[in-house]
Formats: sequence, structure tokens, C-alpha cells
Amino acid sequence: MRKLKNIFVVIFLVLCFFPLESCTFFFGQNAELSYEAMFDALWDDYDQTYALFEVRGVDWDAQYDLCRPQIHDGMTDNEFLDVLKSLLYPLSDAHVYVKTPIGSLNSGEDNVTPDKFSLEEVCSQYVDSPRKCGNDVITYGRLKDDSTVGYIHIAAFSSGQTGINQRQDWASDIDLALDDLSDTRCMILDVRGNRGGLTGNVSRISGRFCAENKTYAVSRTKNGSGRNDFGGGVDLEIKKNGSWQYTNPIYLLTNAQTMSAGEEFTMAMCSQPHVTQVGNHTCGVFSLSLERCLANGWRYSVSVQRVTSPDGSTPEGTGIVPGSGNLILNPSASNDLQMERALDLAGL
Repeated sequence: MRKLKNIFVVIFLVLCFFPLESCTFFFGQNAELSYEAMFDALWDDYDQTYALFEVRGVDWDAQYDLCRPQIHDGMTDNEFLDVLKSLLYPLSDAHVYVKTPIGSLNSGEDNVTPDKFSLEEVCSQYVDSPRKCGNDVITYGRLKDDSTVGYIHIAAFSSGQTGINQRQDWASDIDLALDDLSDTRCMILDVRGNRGGLTGNVSRISGRFCAENKTYAVSRTKNGSGRNDFGGGVDLEIKKNGSWQYTNPIYLLTNAQTMSAGEEFTMAMCSQPHVTQVGNHTCGVFSLSLERCLANGWRYSVSVQRVTSPDGSTPEGTGIVPGSGNLILNPSASNDLQMERALDLAGL
């Protein structure tokens, strides 16, 4: 019985995390292709599995009443996509998307102006002989004006595909950067534009900057069709790893394009006494997002978790916000006020 249970678990994980060549696996060869049926299937799926209606302040039943009358047999695919935008945009959730051959939508990003940031500009203006490691995900060096100040930019917490059989050991290359910068008196750690990846890589890298082991968040996953059906909480922890940890002052740069696992990393780092967050608030999307298919092959995603701070407050929607005096917007990529604030804090 235990062996059979394990087989079912593996099948479930494969269905959740691997894209399929055809959506008929979900709906069968004779899946209903009418716009009405597809709309109802998507709405019902969200109704039963989306975890954040209350947090996002969205009345899902009212959304049905508003959008369902707009669906009719004579409409086009473009018109159907427009209705889905009306349905999903109020969630303002960057983990909610629909991908189609005629276009796509992202509930959280389509109507937001991205923060101004350029790693190329940062390296050109501030970093002496920048180097890369970790499949080019990690960029590091010393500041031109003071070689005792280190700089590390982490572009993502995944590299390439992230399936069960894909290796993600690039994250261990953080040791190369830290060994080279071990004698610095402080560090500017930059995760601006980091759109996330794998929690395991967050743990691997954050543990190298850990001064004290600590629970920084609690995750609960939807486990039933009711709006408030959630499983037990799972603690997300930052723990020391590696032969030594960098615990000199760290100035953590974030922006509104720091999202998902990038925000987990921000939460983990901000739990540490030697870390100061600088820049804009993070995106505000923390849930695991599962991809589904409509009967016509269009793909969409559903956020199925609720992540809170240990005290029960949720950063979903608002993101992680720097403290007073350190919340800064960049007027342009070439005039990096966020970086300048970090330099001020570093005594430059």
C-alpha cells in the first residue's frame, strides 16, 4: 500500500510541474470547446483552488455575475481573451496568467510600469571588473570607489528548466563569490529584477548570509474546495550553511520586479539583524502557482498557497517594503538612486 501511495504522489507531482503536449490529458478527447463551457471550467477551477480571494479583496461570485453574460457562441477568440482579462485582472496577481497563440495576459503585471533598473549600468558605473558565476546568474565584484565594499547581483533562483530531473547546482557557486569577497567590510546584495525560481536555491544561498537560524514565513496550501480550506502551516526557515557565513552589514536592494522566490529570499534576509533593505517594495506574489489547460489548449495558472509572516500578517499584494528613509524609486536606469542610497549607508 505504501508503494502504491508513493506512485500516486509521483504522478501528482508530474502533473503539477511538467507542461504537457496536449490538454486532452486533463479533459479527454471530447472536451467541451464552447466558450461558455471553457469559461465555467476556468471559473470553477479558481473557485475551488485559488487561495487568495480574501487577501486580494476580490468577490469571485460577483466577477462571475459581471463576466459570464459577456460569453456567447458567436464571439471570437480575441473577444473571449478580453473577457478573461476582465475576470482575472482584479486579482492583481502576477502569478495569474493566461497564455494563448493569439496573446497572453498577466493579472499582476500587464498594467504596472516596471521599475527602472539596469545591471549593465550598475556594473559600468560602480563595480570594478565584475565577474559572473552560477551559469551567469550571479554577478559579483568590488566597488570602484572602495574595494572593501562587495557587490553581488542574483538574477534569479533558477537557471534553465526546473523539472524534477533538472540540476540546479549552480547555486553552490555563491561560494565562489563569497570566498572572493570574504575580506569586505560590507556587502551590497542586489536582487532587483529577480523573478524567482526554486525555494531550495533560496535556502542554499540565504544560508550563506545567515547570522541566526530563524523561521521567516509560514506557507499554507489549499487542500479543499471551500474558500478557506487549507492544510497545516509549513515553516519556511533560513538556516546557516557552508563552512562560514557572511555576517558583516548587508544592504539588500529590491524593486517591484523582485518576485516569488526572490521575495522569499527578501523575507529570509530581512529576518537577519545585519541586513537592511533598500529600494522599492517587492512585487507581492508568494504562492506556488500551478499551470492548467483549457479544452482549447490555452494555458492558465492558479495560485494555491497563502504565505504569511510568522506573526500571521501577509505580504501578498503589498510586497516587502523597505523601512523609513530607504523606500526609493529610480527615475531612470542610469540614475540609480537606490544604489546611491546603499552607498550612503555603506559610508561612501
